[in-house]
Amino acid sequence: MTVRVALSRVVFALALASTFAAAVPAAAPSADLKEIENIERARFQAWIKGDAKAMDPMLGEDLLYCHASTVCQTKKEIMASILSKETEYKKMEIVSFKPRALGPDAILINGKLDVVVIDKGKELKFQGIYTDAYVKRDGRWQLVSWQSTRVP
Repeated sequence: MTVRVALSRVVFALALASTFAAAVPAAAPSADLKEIENIERARFQAWIKGDAKAMDPMLGEDLLYCHASTVCQTKKEIMASILSKETEYKKMEIVSFKPRALGPDAILINGKLDVVVIDKGKELKFQGIYTDAYVKRDGRWQLVSWQSTRVP
């Protein structure tokens, strides 16, 4: 490899890196990370209480919520499920919670939960790990993605 080719690759890499650095927004303040934890806890409590009205503003209209059971639901489907009481969550307790800001208006969370749910009359107890994403819209945080997996 000639010095000219090597130098052009370095210049290209630096230009590419500076383009990506300029495109990445500033991280969310730590106050937002604490607010997200409070919202997450309030969302779990609203779900346990079957309080769809309290959950509604916490969920984005474009939400895709994939349960550990492999069932994926939209916001509309989750709200209907809560109101139907076909599946009742009795416990959703945070075991670990690790939020990461992806910019000023996006936070990704990796967490672990202790869960007790009554599904079609059968009680299930398990731990789940999850990843979810919140975005800030019109001054408030909304959940837009959830993916969970049962811990074996």
